[in-house]
Amino acid sequence: MSHIPTTAAKVKILKKQAKRLGLTDKRKHVELLDVVAQSAGYHHWHHVVECEQATAARGRARGILAEIDAIIAAELAGEVRIVVTGPEATTAQPFLLVATGIGDAWMLDPIKSQALCLVWRGERQQVTVRDLPTRIELMWDGVFELRGPFFFVDTHHDEIKTRAVAGYPTDQLRQFLDELQPVEDKVDAIFNPTESVPLTPEIVQQLLASGWSQAQLEEAAKQGARYSPSRNSILFPPVSENPD
Repeated sequence: MSHIPTTAAKVKILKKQAKRLGLTDKRKHVELLDVVAQSAGYHHWHHVVECEQATAARGRARGILAEIDAIIAAELAGEVRIVVTGPEATTAQPFLLVATGIGDAWMLDPIKSQALCLVWRGERQQVTVRDLPTRIELMWDGVFELRGPFFFVDTHHDEIKTRAVAGYPTDQLRQFLDELQPVEDKVDAIFNPTESVPLTPEIVQQLLASGWSQAQLEEAAKQGARYSPSRNSILFPPVSENPD
């Protein structure tokens, strides 16, 4: 069926028309709804409902795309900004839009820990937003997690892949995420903290800036060690002893 732009106000008017018609027409109310719907150009009342849902979804999609464009512009201008999306973005949980100020920007789902890269190393990324009849569908890149001062992502993005990134405003981001997470998720994070991150070149550079020894870090990286943000220490893999 064809789409007719239909607002909640228009639906309210059609319902009032059906109610007034019922004062003189003794047919069932559901039949009268079909009558007024057809007089307004719809196939039947269910067509009115479908058009209202589709119109609302398209409005939410336009709203979230506008917010995405704004956070991308902030990142490309070198600004640090964290924004909670408005109610037009989704009928359920809001998302977080993050401009890190160092060339990366993300959209984050605080409930499912999903991540969508908007800008990577100063380059705008392709974003897919589908406005389905009753919801918005985002094509997420992968999942994220905050590990101490590091932003850890595991994605299918060809360039990003799996890595821990330093230099993001993680303290501010953690406050926003904490406010948006359900209570049960907060409890789980307390009793099941993620322990360590790999010693990637980015992590090594961050640790060097905080006073760690370069020789120590390079040797630890060669041995496959990891860094524990909660302990601020290097964790070496267990050594297996081979019998002679």
